[in-house]
Formats: sequence, C-alpha cells, structure tokens
Amino acid sequence: MSAALGRPLSRPDYLRLKAAFRRLVRAAGGLESAAMVTRVGKTELGRYQHVNEPLFAPVDVVADLEADTGEAPVTREMARMAGLAVFPLPRPEHDDPAWVGHIAKTAKECGEAVARTAEALSVGGTITADEIREMGLRQEIAEAVEALAALDAALRAVEAVGAAAPAGEG
Repeated sequence: MSAALGRPLSRPDYLRLKAAFRRLVRAAGGLESAAMVTRVGKTELGRYQHVNEPLFAPVDVVADLEADTGEAPVTREMARMAGLAVFPLPRPEHDDPAWVGHIAKTAKECGEAVARTAEALSVGGTITADEIREMGLRQEIAEAVEALAALDAALRAVEAVGAAAPAGEG
C-alpha cells in the first residue's frame, strides 16, 4: 500500500488502522447501528474496513463512532503509530476536590515510578527490555500519569467554576 502510493507508513500500519475501525464498528453494534450515528451509510462503513479498499474512515466519522461507543480504538492506534499513549482522563469533580488525596496519590505514584526506574538503572547503568517487563516499569509510569491526570482534572474543575464566577469571587 505505502510503496505504490508513496505514503510514509507501511502496509501493516494501514491494516492496523482498518482492524481498529472494524473493532469500532463492532463496538457500535455493527454496520447498520454505526450508520445511524454518523453521516455515512453502512456500505461506505463496510468499505472503510475492507483490507483491499484504499479508503479509510474520515476523522469526523471516527469521532462520531468513538463518542457513541465510549471506546477509542482508532484514536489509540493512531496515537500508538505516532509514539504516543492515550488514556481516559478522569471526569472533573464539580464540588471541592480532595486536594490532600490528589497530592498524596500523585506523590506516591510518581515516587514509585521514579524509584523503580532508578532501581532498574542501578543494575548495570542501563535499562533492558527484560527489566521493563519484569519490574512493571511501564505500568508504574502509567499509574503516575493517571494520578497526574486526576490532579489536572481537579484543577480544570476549579478553573471552570472560577471562569463562571464574577471577578473576585472565583
């Protein structure tokens, strides 16, 4: 696919996008159900999934289906291809956030991630793929990122309330 079209990604990359879109349509309840929540019909949705079809789902169609299903397989796959990670953000709290809890969880998770990484580095001065798996380093990092995201969501909630309040009251 990429050589014939001069595209930067490999055929397996594009096939993973097709597979992610198939999972999304399945999560939406199939072609007919998916067609009910977006601007294209079931025939076009089917074409987007077919491995020998050069068409891919437009971003607005993916956004419609991901919003409808609450799942983001296409977005996750695209992020993975770009070397990024996607995770659900916590929902902002509407009342006063539990700041001490947020700070404690963030400090704990970040501290554990740094400590485990330092432990891995202490054996030979580098980190191996085996150490990453055996020590659960990526999981430690993910837990730290989630704790930071929860703290960020609490801060956003306060900003939202402050933005809605008259000057001097937020």
